[in-house]
Amino acid sequence: MRLTVVGLGLGVWESLTAKAIATLHDASEVYAFATHDLESIHSHLPDTAVRALHTEDNARDIAGSLEREAEQIVDLARGGGAAVFAVPGTPLEGGLSLRLALQRLERSGNEAHLVHGVSLSNSLPAEWPDGRWVEKLDGAQVALLGQENALGEVPGLAARLPWRAPVPTATLLITGARTAWMESIARWLGRFYPPEHTVLLVSGAHTSAGRRDEIPLSELGKTVVADAYSVLAISPLAEMNNRRTFSGLMELTRTLRAPGGCPWDREQTHASLKPHLLEEAYEVIDALDSGDPELIAEEMGDLLYQIAIHSQVAAEHGTFAIEDVISNIMSKLIGRHPHVFSDLELESAQDVLHVWESFKQKEKPARSSILEQIPRGLPALPQSNLMQKRAANVGFEWPSYREVIAKVEEELSELQEEVEEQAPREAQREEFGDILFALVSLARHLKLDPEEALRTANRKFAARFSLVESQASASGRVLRDLSPEELDGLWERAKQQTLSH
Repeated sequence: MRLTVVGLGLGVWESLTAKAIATLHDASEVYAFATHDLESIHSHLPDTAVRALHTEDNARDIAGSLEREAEQIVDLARGGGAAVFAVPGTPLEGGLSLRLALQRLERSGNEAHLVHGVSLSNSLPAEWPDGRWVEKLDGAQVALLGQENALGEVPGLAARLPWRAPVPTATLLITGARTAWMESIARWLGRFYPPEHTVLLVSGAHTSAGRRDEIPLSELGKTVVADAYSVLAISPLAEMNNRRTFSGLMELTRTLRAPGGCPWDREQTHASLKPHLLEEAYEVIDALDSGDPELIAEEMGDLLYQIAIHSQVAAEHGTFAIEDVISNIMSKLIGRHPHVFSDLELESAQDVLHVWESFKQKEKPARSSILEQIPRGLPALPQSNLMQKRAANVGFEWPSYREVIAKVEEELSELQEEVEEQAPREAQREEFGDILFALVSLARHLKLDPEEALRTANRKFAARFSLVESQASASGRVLRDLSPEELDGLWERAKQQTLSH
């Protein structure tokens, strides 16, 4: 089997390369998906038959449509002889269905001959591109990206799509777009560009009635693509308008730290930033507790900036850069997930935790205890939880929650004895700490996060106490003037009100 793919340039005879003209002259039949776009070229080849392949502009099943188109192209090669398939521009702009067909031919050991042509980007106005680099994407690829879910899955596509983002500060060209795909294309672009950003649609380059339409991104999904030679050109964003990509965040961070930037940001060090890092982390926890998506996104952005500015400070001192931060965590995650990235099979989440801990031990052989490197600045409750988890991973654990409950009761009894005997405060504090430590162990056996459990109790108390204050205020009294019995009555009423909600 053999397939020849010819690039038709801008769709006019004058834009064809000499090699393309010779190939078309030698062909008895030429196949294409859009034969009506070949009229100008066909008039110079009266003895060559132009045959149409079937296109499927199915917006709901883009992946399936591309697969079926690719199979038609492969069938051309199976037909015997030297099949010639024509595409707008150059074969590299021939679209995803052509790439799928070429991959199948290569896997089966068959030959494909590419005759390159003038790129469709040549149809753009003289001022495009603007001197910076140009990124070029296929319309089918962008349409699929616009249909992916949060995991990268696309209806009808067996493989997950990799994470993909454009470089908004560079010119972006999209070729091979179809009307049925425009809504998906606009959806993907809308993740990175503001809705008012203008897209240039160049169409009809192969005719005398060529058009250039400027379309706001917010209206792009309703746009009709006139022909296969159309090109979508997205102009670059200014650096400070690149607000939806990680590269934009790092450029902003560098600007704030640069001469002429913000005096506060410029004077920060790793040490001075530590309180802010801790504060932002706790604010993220509060936002998560609120369940407000907008607040969560906002607070996570504040925390992300702490990582960005710490990395920038380090880069200025030549110690590490943000790329090292990313590389380290990726290498660690890949290395500690052999059940995902190699052939190791694990059955449960607990098995995963054991493997994770064993990998950590191998990576840090100098560690004399599994309790090393637990952050000293970690609050006591999560510190205790982490310490006990690590001990449990090597088998140092109570058999069940019943033994832990018995231990809690034992520690309570010991504290009561110390208090009644008026033992020194240090002894009472030690016994009280033992109770808390045992309660953390109980939480782990019950698969509860002790920090989250206490935070929930705090929120519940705050809500009920606020109601008690409101009830007292409504009666014209203050809490300190109420008797214990009255306070208890208000508290019970507040409990009932919160339970009813």
